Amino acid sequence: MSRWLLRTRYLIIIPIIGLGIAAAFFFVFGGISLIRLLFELLLGAFGYGHESADVGQGLIIFEVVEYVHTFLVGTVLYITAVGLFQLFVKEIDFPSWLKIDSTEELETNLIGVTVVVLAVNFMGTIFVGSTDNLLQYGAGIALPIAALGVFVGLRAWSSKITRESDSSRQED
Repeated sequence: MSRWLLRTRYLIIIPIIGLGIAAAFFFVFGGISLIRLLFELLLGAFGYGHESADVGQGLIIFEVVEYVHTFLVGTVLYITAVGLFQLFVKEIDFPSWLKIDSTEELETNLIGVTVVVLAVNFMGTIFVGSTDNLLQYGAGIALPIAALGVFVGLRAWSSKITRESDSSRQED
């Protein structure tokens, strides 16, 4: 039974492949679209493209920030795929910031990137100049960020208490 259960861990390869393909999609198509946008803006600045040179700076910044958002979503998917692979299949020789030893570390990395994605979303809204319901929109983004911060803080505090308790038991 234990051998069978040990082998079932390879089922995680299916979502890992799916997450990897999705991350690649976000990176490749986002990158191509960003390059196309910049090329069109450059041509428009010289009067050759259909884009006019008088496109508002706020709109350009918003579009670029949207691509940053796309890349961050791809990053979340990639970190999840790598983390699941390291947790269930095999350790990978990555830089220390991408090494995942527990589901807690994976969740913390994902929460960090998610907070950045939410902040970039809000920043993009500000750059467009959309001030309708800005307070509600900002609060709608700030509350989940605060909740995630409290979650991570309480988890770290709980882990610290557990480690201290375990080490004091070992000393006795």
